[in-house]
Amino acid sequence: MIRRSMAILAWLIGGHAILGGLYWALLQTPESNVFTLAVSALLVIGMLLWVSIVEGVGLLAWRRARPMRGLLADILRRVWWVVPALLVFGAVWWATGALFAYFAAHAGEIDAWFIANAGWVRTAWLHTTIGWVLYFVRFAMGLSLALALLAAGLRGGASGAASFVWVRRALSWRTLVTVSAAMFAIWAGPWQLAYWRPASLPSTWAQPAFAGAKLCVLFVVMNALWMVVLWAVGQEASRSAAEAVEATPERAARGPQPSDEATQP
Repeated sequence: MIRRSMAILAWLIGGHAILGGLYWALLQTPESNVFTLAVSALLVIGMLLWVSIVEGVGLLAWRRARPMRGLLADILRRVWWVVPALLVFGAVWWATGALFAYFAAHAGEIDAWFIANAGWVRTAWLHTTIGWVLYFVRFAMGLSLALALLAAGLRGGASGAASFVWVRRALSWRTLVTVSAAMFAIWAGPWQLAYWRPASLPSTWAQPAFAGAKLCVLFVVMNALWMVVLWAVGQEASRSAAEAVEATPERAARGPQPSDEATQP
């Protein structure tokens, strides 16, 4: 398990570094003519496909009976499943954004209602709670659903996604607690330290050297925490796939097979 975790972490670090290079190339491409627009479009498509490959291996590589290199052939055949997964996360992002905007626009009315009907004059906690709930929906539930759909599509194609077992697994309490903890750790740790530097650091070569070393360390830490997210969703997705297989009439008629244990995570 430790060796596989280290291999997956190394894969994520390298894959996300390449993804960052593609994004940098997109930013450096001037969209001044048809050729450069075509290059930009190819870079966007390449980034989408590469995201599917990188995160797909991170989701599906936890099954010990399957070598990591053997996953690539299956993922490449169904690499386009990143599109519906992104659409799911985009829909959750849009919905929570709309709710954020609604509560911000009606904050005064909400405060006035509580003052008039409950006598509460301190309602800052209410707005803070609403914000945290919406962040939970966006970065825990929405992210879990998107990754679970990606795992189901990459593993079983349309039949795997149509079973909708992945929805229940994505919204299980174990998955949501783990994903929430990992995403909060990313926000509270590496994200907050990105712009930090010691006040006593001299204005010499030490500053860029410190910044480069710090960003490299934070990049590794963020990938490790992201690996926890993929592990939580990937483990549940493996259970979903096993349940979907067991639910088929053909498998029910055959009964348990000796090879079934090899498919378990």
